[in-house]
Amino acid sequence: MPRIHDDEVDTDEPVVRALLRAQTPAWADRALIPVGDTGTDHAVRRLGDDLLVRVPRTDRAADSLREEVGHLRRVDGRLPVAVPGLVHLGRPGPSYPFAWAVLHWLEGEDAWAARAVLEEPPSADRLARDLAGVVTALRSLPTDGVRRRGHGRRGGPLEGVLERIHLWLGGAEGPLPPSVDAAAVREVVAAATAVTDAAPYDDARHPPVLSHGDLIPGNLLVRDGRLSAVIDWGYLSAADPALDLVPAWAVVAPSARPRFRELVGADDATWERARLNALEQALGAIAYYTPRGHPLADVMTRTLGRILADRG
Repeated sequence: MPRIHDDEVDTDEPVVRALLRAQTPAWADRALIPVGDTGTDHAVRRLGDDLLVRVPRTDRAADSLREEVGHLRRVDGRLPVAVPGLVHLGRPGPSYPFAWAVLHWLEGEDAWAARAVLEEPPSADRLARDLAGVVTALRSLPTDGVRRRGHGRRGGPLEGVLERIHLWLGGAEGPLPPSVDAAAVREVVAAATAVTDAAPYDDARHPPVLSHGDLIPGNLLVRDGRLSAVIDWGYLSAADPALDLVPAWAVVAPSARPRFRELVGADDATWERARLNALEQALGAIAYYTPRGHPLADVMTRTLGRILADRG
């Protein structure tokens, strides 16, 4: 698979095949087919007909995978859609330094691949309802034992999110493409913070809720125009309720966005915090992935365009 990050380790097929032969020989001769063009943390391959193997690319992704193993047990069977089931947790090997995982294969295509269908009614409306159902179901689950989103992380204190927006605008990851309208971005930030400043977020008024943390198109599987599964649970956390509303711009069609907002019960301040979290994610991904030629840059360019178009 093509390299994405400067610090990633070798996750090419011979490495994965060697791990399988050493630790799960019964699967060692199965076909390995790359999947998930928009993923960035793991090299993911379908393993035969009913399994997939996820191999972290970096030490950060390896940390996320270790957390994800516990998170899957927390949410499995408690959501209106499927989540991956862990089949095997692999160990580091002679040519690979991290834990890795084999999970059940879930049928469906990701919401980016299915984006044309999901823009049209009634699929757009169904996706908004399905996604709102996942968000509200997560909110109903306990947060005990789950890490809290900290400063500088999406879903953490808003001040940190705003700091990162200004870092991206200032070229912290390199210059943004000329297509990014920085003046329009600043207008969005000013309008949103006028609302959030009038109703500041605090844990007493809006207690942190269980949040997936990365509800972008590549982490949502759809079948027949319906949300069928949510994958990649490594960023599950107790966070600002606004965090899992980011798909209002990243996933949900503009025509269905008001319905999504109604179903999740977002007040004005929560909605604007969600907009700022979506903006921070989009800018950071565009700055980082555009020069690398990675498809996630295209995903986030669409997200940014939708945020800028949704200025009322």
